[in-house]
Amino acid sequence: MRKSALRNVYMCGFTRTPHGKFMGALKDFSAAELGGIAIKKLLQKYEIPREEVNGVFMGEVLTAGEGQAPARRAAILGGLPESCPAETFNKVCSSSLVALHHATNMIRVGEVNLMISGGMESMSRSPYLLRRVSAKPGDQNLATLYEEATSLRDAESVLAYDSMFYDGLTEPSRMDRPNMAMLSDLCAVDKNIPRDDLDQYAYLSCARASMTDLEDRMAEHIVPITLSDGTELTRDETLRGPELEKMKNMAPLPKCTRVTLAAMSQLADGASALLIASDDAIRRLHLVPLARIVDFATFSHDLEWYTTAPVPAIGRLLLKNELDISDIGFFEVNEASAVVPIYTAKELRIPRGRLNIWGGSIAIGHPLGATSARITGTLAVQIQKHALRYGIATTCNGGGEAVAVLLERV
Repeated sequence: MRKSALRNVYMCGFTRTPHGKFMGALKDFSAAELGGIAIKKLLQKYEIPREEVNGVFMGEVLTAGEGQAPARRAAILGGLPESCPAETFNKVCSSSLVALHHATNMIRVGEVNLMISGGMESMSRSPYLLRRVSAKPGDQNLATLYEEATSLRDAESVLAYDSMFYDGLTEPSRMDRPNMAMLSDLCAVDKNIPRDDLDQYAYLSCARASMTDLEDRMAEHIVPITLSDGTELTRDETLRGPELEKMKNMAPLPKCTRVTLAAMSQLADGASALLIASDDAIRRLHLVPLARIVDFATFSHDLEWYTTAPVPAIGRLLLKNELDISDIGFFEVNEASAVVPIYTAKELRIPRGRLNIWGGSIAIGHPLGATSARITGTLAVQIQKHALRYGIATTCNGGGEAVAVLLERV
């Protein structure tokens, strides 16, 4: 199909849950339940007849033990009819951005008119994993499995692996499986990013997020969640205060020389949802676009260097659309660690005043499958509020990759 035949696609709505601390207020909610809450609020807030939604694409990384087709369950829990198809996407931290890309493409080529795209993650409910030692299908008694493993003299079979680390936070291409903090530290040392710069950036993220919370800039997009004790979670439980001296006194993480816990994104639970529409859906349903989704770019290189991948991803996106850094009003670069936005800003000469202006994952947490939808929705709100034409959101992801999206205010 010729490019001229492709349709415009718009983001017309954004909702997200508050972020819960790891093993905190949202620990009893599955990822699908959190996704369902975000979807239900999206339908209610923008008064969307549920039969108008042509599909749901949701990112999720830690699907072990979640059950079949998590996105499908989120769609049903969100109030959509059984006739609405759904798919789950996993590209680690870029999962919900890839879900958005596929939803956008379906509308762009004329296959559908209205989609819900987003992401969800319950890091608190990610299970431990045991290697299979029995040929018997179905649930097994742990004591029996232990006996079978020890009789085979296979001690590794009875080691319980943390699925959150194994499937979400470590690089499997190396025998020692370095975690994301170790790879961030590798980048900090190789690219000469001092420890003080990491502390200062973490402080800035927390200060900006605290001000965003204080001024309720995102309040209309956050869905209150009723907890089991009857109370409501209305704000990010994860919000860190800007405590620079405390950050400076932290020791580096294990096997790191510069990266501390303060300079890394927080483990968190949460979900985000975006309403994506064609011109036709906008006219029929009287929707008001937040932004036009212009284009996407993906970049892949050395598996250990996820930290630097956003730079060429952004560069590729700018080149495809004949734009310069100066044309972009705001950038949202996911704070997988402080190293990523620091390196990105340095290489591309992005002023700090145009980068992650409301804080990021260091300050409010990083539910892996949900974050890139959150930063994209946040970016759309930002360029509307400040009347800027363009914005770029990007997430790096494990495996040495990054995905970027270009938004245009309408």
